[in-house]
Amino acid sequence: MAIKKKPKKKGAKIVVKPLTKMETYRTLADKTGLARKDVVAVCDALTDVMVKSVKKHGTYNFLGLMKMTLVKKPAVRGGKMVRNPFTGEMVKQKPKPASRTVRVRPLKAVKDRL
Repeated sequence: MAIKKKPKKKGAKIVVKPLTKMETYRTLADKTGLARKDVVAVCDALTDVMVKSVKKHGTYNFLGLMKMTLVKKPAVRGGKMVRNPFTGEMVKQKPKPASRTVRVRPLKAVKDRL
């Protein structure tokens, strides 16, 4: 459910934006009949569960809709000569520290609905 903003000028295109966090809370509260504060509390608790699971197990399956996996990228040493794809010149590679990020991919339930 996206919000449509009315154009200010004639002939201007209608801008469709995704829901903000507060608009999502409000929509969930309307659909479930719960108070918005309760919906916020449930979403915060769900976020905590997801983060703890990804940290501990490296993966989290969100109600059969999407799967979150932890991706660990190793550190990269600097000083190696690599080619700049834009200019073609050889430059020294900068060192990068190890990092962790989360990859989210849709599962069958979402793919079938799209």
